[in-house]
Amino acid sequence: MNILESIWFLTSLVIIGIVLAVDPKASISGSNNSAVLGMFSSPSSGQQFIYRFSAVVIASFFLLSLGLSYVG
Repeated sequence: MNILESIWFLTSLVIIGIVLAVDPKASISGSNNSAVLGMFSSPSSGQQFIYRFSAVVIASFFLLSLGLSYVG
């Protein structure tokens, strides 16, 4: 198993961890007031960090998958 495959495997574990750790129900901050107001509320800074981090991890997983298919 070369280094690229190891990084790909660790990246997939990080994606699985993010999916299991993030509670989608907690992202609606205005659910007690109104469902319509909850849709327009902005995410907190912690949620924004998770969204950005997951986007970077997913993009790197995609690029690693392309690299592995090209090399293999």
